[in-house]
Amino acid sequence: MSCEEEIAKLKEQVTCSLCSLFFREPVTLGCGHTSCRECVSKLQVGKDGKISCPTCSATCHLVEVVDNELAAKMVETLKKILELTEGEQDDCEKHKLPFTGFCLDHMRLVCDKSAKEHPDCRNIPIKEAAERFKAKLQQTLDYLESQVAVNAGRDEQMNLIDLKDQGDTVRAKIQLAFDSLRKFLEKEEKAISTEVETQEEHFLQQLEESNAQTGGNPVTLSHLIGDIRLKLSQEDVPLLKNIGTIFDRSGHLLRKPKELPLDLSQGGFNVPLQYAVWKRMFKHIKPVPTLLTLDPKTANSHLILSRDGTEVRVADKQDDIPDNPERFSRWLSVLGSEGFTAGKHCWEVEVVESTVWQVGVAKASVPRKRGFAPFHWQESRKFFTPEPQAGVWALALQDGDYTALTSPPIELRLKGRLRKLGVYLDYAAGQVSFYNADDVSHLYTFTDKFIEEIFPYFYIAHKGDSLRLTTLGI
Repeated sequence: MSCEEEIAKLKEQVTCSLCSLFFREPVTLGCGHTSCRECVSKLQVGKDGKISCPTCSATCHLVEVVDNELAAKMVETLKKILELTEGEQDDCEKHKLPFTGFCLDHMRLVCDKSAKEHPDCRNIPIKEAAERFKAKLQQTLDYLESQVAVNAGRDEQMNLIDLKDQGDTVRAKIQLAFDSLRKFLEKEEKAISTEVETQEEHFLQQLEESNAQTGGNPVTLSHLIGDIRLKLSQEDVPLLKNIGTIFDRSGHLLRKPKELPLDLSQGGFNVPLQYAVWKRMFKHIKPVPTLLTLDPKTANSHLILSRDGTEVRVADKQDDIPDNPERFSRWLSVLGSEGFTAGKHCWEVEVVESTVWQVGVAKASVPRKRGFAPFHWQESRKFFTPEPQAGVWALALQDGDYTALTSPPIELRLKGRLRKLGVYLDYAAGQVSFYNADDVSHLYTFTDKFIEEIFPYFYIAHKGDSLRLTTLGI
């Protein structure tokens, strides 16, 4: 099949059946067909809350309509290819010279003079560029068609059942997590209240003992006062009789009370209570953030690790580093020291100081010596590319864009620059989730089946860049 036929076929795949234009904000219905969001919004909704698919006429519920990021990416790529195809025989507008190559960095055709003006750009022949984009388009098309095949035959009732099951599972997980926190807080509250009651009883006992020792009985004091007044009214001789007894009683009853620390607001209760409970609650967090270090035996010879093994940066090549089997020799990568074959684990990585990076997990058998491709997925597919098929599940930053390294990669739309990236591995569930560690907002989740040991995975490319493992600030 010729390139023109491939492009014509792809045009048909990304054309909306309602407006006959390329998809704009494409959404996929429950039946698996895709249309523009605006076009779908104009469809008539029945009394049962369902719409009719414009492609196959199947009835679909509105809750089944989801965004199709792959279709949107496919449209963008096709538009670029069409620009190349339409202008392939034209001359460079700036220099009036025929196009002789294609710039991968700026994604445009160049003439010989343009190429010389930008010597640092990655320029390749036009035919090679066309073949690469053709392969990429075919890969995207195959994926979309496979998704349609997966959804084919699934009726509305099955979709509703699946959605309800998923909702029940998520709700049960949320309830379990919050039940655990509530039980912990209730236990803490009871323990602290009991401690207050115990201290209060101790102070009361001290007061009673002090009163007993000092004779703090108002009746006894009244009697003494009466006896003293009687003595004062007597003549000298009667007054002096038994005068010593009066002073003995007076000294005993008026003995200075022992000073007691009776302030419950002092001591152990005079602390930021919520902060103290939060620190103790950290021990009950599941999973507890893993204290990771980097494995120097796996680090590329251009990578320098900190003394404590929590930071990696790019430097000049170290010639005295042995090329042991575990070490990455072509790719500027390093693995964590600890691998996982079960359980749930999470860790956080400071990425703000790096301009190009990949962070995620990799299987133990990931290639380390040869066959690695450059970072861009547009590069030759003859080499290894970091993606799930090769045993790498990671997020990346390249040219200012954040990407999930799927096949093909999916661009992530983040608000602002990512400062700290969180990674959450659930080995049994086959999930690797990523989140913004500053606000714990979800970024992307890979789902797969793990059958071997999984290691934390890190990659940086520019000299001076660094990645640093962090721990939860307590």
